[in-house]
Amino acid sequence: MAEAPKLPAVIVDPHHHFYEPSKHAFSAYLGSLGAPDWTPEEYVAATGALNVTKSVHVEALPDDGVAEAAWVASLVEAGRAPTVKAVVGKCDLAAADAAAKLDDLKAAAPGLLRGIRYIIDYDGPFGEDNGTHVEVKRHGLDYLRDAAAAASFERGFALLADRGLSYDLQCAPAQLDAAAALCARHPRVAVVLDHAGKARKLDGSAGDAAKLDVWRAGVAKLAALPQVRVKLSMLGYLVPGWTADAAKEAVVAGLAKELLALFGPRRCMFASNWHGSGSSSNADYCDDEQPTMTDLYAFFQKWCDGPLGLSAEDQEWVFAKTAEEFYRI
Repeated sequence: MAEAPKLPAVIVDPHHHFYEPSKHAFSAYLGSLGAPDWTPEEYVAATGALNVTKSVHVEALPDDGVAEAAWVASLVEAGRAPTVKAVVGKCDLAAADAAAKLDDLKAAAPGLLRGIRYIIDYDGPFGEDNGTHVEVKRHGLDYLRDAAAAASFERGFALLADRGLSYDLQCAPAQLDAAAALCARHPRVAVVLDHAGKARKLDGSAGDAAKLDVWRAGVAKLAALPQVRVKLSMLGYLVPGWTADAAKEAVVAGLAKELLALFGPRRCMFASNWHGSGSSSNADYCDDEQPTMTDLYAFFQKWCDGPLGLSAEDQEWVFAKTAEEFYRI
């Protein structure tokens, strides 16, 4: 019988999702994309042998962020989401009513709302072979590099500080430079870079070098800002197939090591991004591999003890304490 893999002693999972498009109108767009229901009970079952003591629910493309936040708060109150201690809600920060919506979100999830995510990955027209997210298809704007759109977005971004809200930054690598400039202008807004900065589909070809140059330049600028942290998650988007290929795994571990060197363990957090399946959670469907949540954390633990060379104290930070500190849970 194979020996059970070593797993982190304590996990605070700072990024996962619930959604039930079949039941809630606020998830109609997600349902139109073919997403099946994913319940809190399924998340708890997916944790398996992992000691997940706390977690953070991150918005899942709702049509109405306030309604989604209220629903997640109701799940927590009903005892259906026992690990959830914080909510990251959705608000279009470029909208004219952003201030009112932020206040409505806080009221919808009292004691839980810690931050906002508004997905802004724009890398060209949606549908081409680029990193533009399906959420951005709704408006087709680059909120970081288009002058008019960026000005509106920045007005909303500036509202977060006085409300004690953080921002989950999800953007394309080509936008990282502009994102760093935005963050530098607003040092009171705590920011976490989602999904390791989303370098996309590194496959060992000649094109990887240019992709990595852009990514490295951008993450270095963000790392220079003390209010910015980073989530090590959805790594199969960076290198599809890494969970089934030792050479690709080594590339991913190397990228994680670069981020740890830039940010330091106290500003890095491993996250599951768990929802639906291994392919969706680890790779945003960039590969067909189906690792379990336990598989992912076993890899992370192996890296910490091996190529990442993290001490026991540093491992406590990347698996739990960084997330606890950032989300104040």
